[in-house]
Amino acid sequence: MRSSCRECTKSETTGNSCVYVSLKQRIPAYGKYAFSIQLGADEFTKLGKILHDINTNWNEASKLVDPGLEQRMPAPTVDALLKMALFATQTLTSPNYSGVARELLVSRYYVNKCAFATKELARAIEERDVATALGLWELGRDSWNSYLVIANRS
Repeated sequence: MRSSCRECTKSETTGNSCVYVSLKQRIPAYGKYAFSIQLGADEFTKLGKILHDINTNWNEASKLVDPGLEQRMPAPTVDALLKMALFATQTLTSPNYSGVARELLVSRYYVNKCAFATKELARAIEERDVATALGLWELGRDSWNSYLVIANRS
């Protein structure tokens, strides 16, 4: 039976027992999703370097945001978005609390911003619009970094 937050304890040492997530629950999430998330972040950084280059390699840039429609795998940057949401759910959902943790909602918000930036980046890259692509990359970078701050706290 799940306890309500009125019954939870809070202290400087242990934190809030309502939102505590055990290592037994968190460790498998790292094994399942950490590699994909790190690879996606690395590829997104690579995309930024390509877009900031004077001679932008549009073909390489488009490969890094390929959604993988039909029978292809998505690019690691796109694939990481789902893994980010799953990782946050597993590491930020406490069995002691029946509600959704605030950190989980915020992490999902940043994943959605990353997804928006990536989807629009694909369109800007297709249109060869450097200014728009750079602006969207900055939005995506900020969203990735904000997500990682929340995920690293877990």
